[in-house]
Amino acid sequence: MIFSKKKESKNILVVDIGSSSVNYFVFASKPNNEITEFSGIIHSRLPLLENPEFKHIERHVKKALGEASQELQKKNKNVKLDAIYVVVSAPWYLCETKFVKISRREKFKITSDLLNKLMAEEIELFKRKSSEKFSTKYEEVEIVEYESMRFIVNGYPIKNPFGKKVQELEVSIYLSAVLRSFKGDLEDILRHFFGGVEIKIVTEPYPLFLILSEILNTDEGFIVVDVGGEVTEVYLVQKGILENVKTFIWGGNLVVRRLASLLDLNLGEASSLFKLSSNGELKPDTNGKITKAVEGICSQWQNLLAQSLSGLRKNSPLPQTLVLLGGVAGSEVLKGCANSTDFASFTILGKPFNIVTFKPENFDGRVPLAGIDRKDPQMTLPLLLALSASKYAWKK
Repeated sequence: MIFSKKKESKNILVVDIGSSSVNYFVFASKPNNEITEFSGIIHSRLPLLENPEFKHIERHVKKALGEASQELQKKNKNVKLDAIYVVVSAPWYLCETKFVKISRREKFKITSDLLNKLMAEEIELFKRKSSEKFSTKYEEVEIVEYESMRFIVNGYPIKNPFGKKVQELEVSIYLSAVLRSFKGDLEDILRHFFGGVEIKIVTEPYPLFLILSEILNTDEGFIVVDVGGEVTEVYLVQKGILENVKTFIWGGNLVVRRLASLLDLNLGEASSLFKLSSNGELKPDTNGKITKAVEGICSQWQNLLAQSLSGLRKNSPLPQTLVLLGGVAGSEVLKGCANSTDFASFTILGKPFNIVTFKPENFDGRVPLAGIDRKDPQMTLPLLLALSASKYAWKK
């Protein structure tokens, strides 16, 4: 496990890599998980392309990673990093939750060897499946997470199953993978600037599942919809586990491109205008034009979201709570799209989702907000990831 040395405080760099930005957060964390200070914050937005292709975006990600690392190194000469926590969002990963069941007529003992063998078999199956989805060789796939989230013994959930003699065991496992070449390039860039600091690479759904489960504390679970620049990620948290993850190609950059086209602006101007609108900083007449443009593509996003929700639902209704994240989460129009009565048929109460959004100011008391725009929804995800990194960085 990373961060194993005993210290009074650790300097942790969180690198958040999405489809349209690279964020750097350096903070000091105490053993009680308290974040005491942010000593470096860098938000690097990738070029907004007219016709984005992920191969081109990947090149921009690596370039931004190098530039941000160099900038951070200059700004934080006197800060010695203890660890680097890299979080990759879609489209840079694949993931799956497996429900593995062992049932025997005679009682068997749950041992480390049994669970390790079970895990190894599932990793092998997932790696082969991932190589097909990535359209690459088996050797090019690297597993980055394999977490046992829940054990059910003879029909009852149990935290520690080791040593129990049972007839039936079910294990819920979260597995994730990235391309080995992509992971290697990220590590090479970071080591070039920060030396031999230990690097942990994870995928966005799992750390968000952990920290949001703590913040929301809902027994029924919740849906997370993270609207990235080019990709929207949708995941279901239910019965204490990250049950399923879906993604679709539609992001906030589509809104910006729509604005640029309708209002005859360049992409940079349209992006700035949309941010001002999301923060409530525009005059009513100008904001009305923005709202009209966003409403024009609302139905497209709703259709894609409905497909993902249908895939999550399977045989049971979905939780009532929907957490909306991403830079466009501050848009009242998008909140309205997510809160549509069209989605009522998916939920446990048969009503529209209860939409939950966060801004940095909502974390006042949990994290120091000096130097952070308290109303910028784009900073919400990095703060959540920082909270997650701080909490789990001290685990042995």
